[in-house]
Amino acid sequence: MIREERTCNTPLWIIESGLSKGEAGPAHALASRFDLSFRRLRDLASMEPGCVPPRLVMTSGSSAAFAGLSLRRRFGVPVVHCTHHGTTGFFGQRLFDELILSATHPVRTHGTHVIPVLGPLSIVSPTLYERARHVWGERLEHLPSPRVAAVLDAGGAIDPRRASVLGRQLGEMVRAENGSVMVSVARGVAREVAESFIAGLDECFSLVWRHGEPDDDPTLGFMACADAIVLYGCRVETVIEAAASDLPLFVEVVPGRFGTWNRLVRTLMEQGMLRLFDRDISPWVRSPLDEAGRVAQMLRRRFGL
Repeated sequence: MIREERTCNTPLWIIESGLSKGEAGPAHALASRFDLSFRRLRDLASMEPGCVPPRLVMTSGSSAAFAGLSLRRRFGVPVVHCTHHGTTGFFGQRLFDELILSATHPVRTHGTHVIPVLGPLSIVSPTLYERARHVWGERLEHLPSPRVAAVLDAGGAIDPRRASVLGRQLGEMVRAENGSVMVSVARGVAREVAESFIAGLDECFSLVWRHGEPDDDPTLGFMACADAIVLYGCRVETVIEAAASDLPLFVEVVPGRFGTWNRLVRTLMEQGMLRLFDRDISPWVRSPLDEAGRVAQMLRRRFGL
């Protein structure tokens, strides 16, 4: 549960740098899993005089890391830094009490204070899916089953012709099953691509939401209330969010050997988390991917939170 506080007497402090305004990074995602009050600081200048020291500081970004280490020297509090695999130099040293190392494939570490995680840490969790199912279930109950949540994102190179073919393949499968499709068109998808995909669904029973429409973004609700999820050209973050569900999860294309997205998808396939969509949405036993929740439990035990 996210419980951000603005007082200076909170057990967790979060400092993140290198983000756009309003954006939340991995330290924020991790803090949201502690079920404790936490506070976000821009930098040390935003810390009021006389603040009660936190019990744990979590950082991400280079300047935030320096700020966290300064707090450790000043208050003696432990500091956990979130970074990504391949970062060298300063971040590779054992300067922190724990280093959370994000990678798109399994990583072997030799340090005792390094915790590797698969993919970027996300605030989307199995618990959040349960809440989305509760919120959206009644609004989507009129859709015939099986329901397929189709997420059309901007991460892949899908042209209008390819989008039409993909939409037709999905529509034919869903019509044969007498089911329905819930389509979520993400930000950055070209209008021609979105329209071609939707037209390809033809007479398939479908519900479509496009980024920028006035309604609340229903993507999480679509996935929570679906019987299966199919991802089309999705970003790494979207793949991780979808993998936090326990539903059958598919991608529309065989991943290549290079690139961040390809490495992550291949890893998830090898771990049985994800399959290639081939007009079959039969379920299989898989556990939700919740790296932020796993790490939060480890840190709570380590620091007695």
